[in-house]
Amino acid sequence: MKRSISLKKRLFILSFSIIVPLLIMVISVLVLLRGFTESYSQIVTNITEANEYNVNFEKEMNYAVYRVVIGSISLDDLKEGDILDGKDVRYATLVKNPYGMIDDAREHFESMRETVTADDSTFQIKGILSCLNTLENVLMKIEKNLGTPSNYSDNQSMWENDVHGVTSLIQNYIQKYIYYETLSLERLKNTIEQETAQAISISILLLVGIVGIVFWTSRRTIRSVTVPINALCDAARQMEKGDFSAEPPIPSDDEIQILVHRFDRMRYKIANLVEDIKTEQMKLKDTELKLLQEQINPHFLYNTLDTIVWLAEDGQDKEVIAMTTSLSEFFRTVLSGGRDYITIREEETHIQSYLNIQHFRYEDILDYEISIDESLYGYSILKLTLQPLVENALYHGIKNKRGKGIININGFEDGDDIVFEVCDNGIGMTEEELISLRQKIKQKSSNENSGFGLINVEERIRMNYGYRYGLEFESRKGEGTKVTVRIPKKN
Repeated sequence: MKRSISLKKRLFILSFSIIVPLLIMVISVLVLLRGFTESYSQIVTNITEANEYNVNFEKEMNYAVYRVVIGSISLDDLKEGDILDGKDVRYATLVKNPYGMIDDAREHFESMRETVTADDSTFQIKGILSCLNTLENVLMKIEKNLGTPSNYSDNQSMWENDVHGVTSLIQNYIQKYIYYETLSLERLKNTIEQETAQAISISILLLVGIVGIVFWTSRRTIRSVTVPINALCDAARQMEKGDFSAEPPIPSDDEIQILVHRFDRMRYKIANLVEDIKTEQMKLKDTELKLLQEQINPHFLYNTLDTIVWLAEDGQDKEVIAMTTSLSEFFRTVLSGGRDYITIREEETHIQSYLNIQHFRYEDILDYEISIDESLYGYSILKLTLQPLVENALYHGIKNKRGKGIININGFEDGDDIVFEVCDNGIGMTEEELISLRQKIKQKSSNENSGFGLINVEERIRMNYGYRYGLEFESRKGEGTKVTVRIPKKN
């Protein structure tokens, strides 16, 4: 049975086949370059330091010893540090400590001997160090003779012969050292060129191998991903057309299979959600139709027309015009061109028209006040949100109350929400009645005469705005009722 390699492992192999060879090649080149760079830098440093002695050592040593021999400068003073000889600083000559010069030169050339590899260069350094020892012995003899005036001629002779001879010999060794180090630099250059050419050839072969491996591995890996994904895309296009029954044949048994499994689960869930949405839409349309039928209540229309006829017979033409206009505005908003949303200004006009009509009929028991912040007029609201609440306040609150009642409609902002309050000072409800009303709205159970409008409004708000929005009730028996509506700001 063929064992499947997971997509993760295939991608790891692909990355490994690219990264590891390249990493080996880069490290090899860096190691090679580092070795060449260190050798080159060391040779250049040695040549530079040796060249400084080649230029200055002989002249400065001969001059310092000469000044000591003729007695113009004390050797003891020089041992304490270099001396600037001359009254005018601008033209003064620096006389260096000869022992210090020998020690410095010995230290530098000892250090160079540890770094050079060519036998010729090593031989020249050994010669330099031997000459430095000889020169130091000569200086010690000169120093010993300084206290005896009769030995001046001996010191003069040692300066002319020994000191000059040894420094000249040191100069000669330094020049030969520089020459041999220059040859080493040339040999290093040739080696670098050869190694570089070899490294380039190996890198080219390695890159060709990497490209071949990567091409073969990536082709297999890409096919193992693209073929199943293309099949998923075909299935997704079928879903886009509304066909949720197609199960894509996926030629894969790795992580893609998990994706296919999740895709199938998503397909089933989307299919169920589509059916749920269709059901909710049908339910919403049915609810809106019932609400519209509630608004076009034949009893309300009959009573309103009857009132208009009575006013006309009584000759109250202005009242007839006002009531007819209110009735026209009321039904214009109810229909509103089939729109589900209207502006808050239009909703306010709708409840104003409704209350105007009812005020003609219940003038002795009804008064009202509308106070909606004008800054809210431009926002949209679900049609027929407030009017059923006002109607409920009139028929179940004010109408059953002794004496005159008042309905207050308020609207204001609350952060990103808009809050409306429909308050009445009607008969109110007991705590048990309030709990019963809330329970009916929650369970969506009512009859035509008890809470249908409230249930309808609550359900439409939640279906259109979400379940964090809806109605809240507060009531006290004999004091009145307040219904609070909360909706989001929407333009």
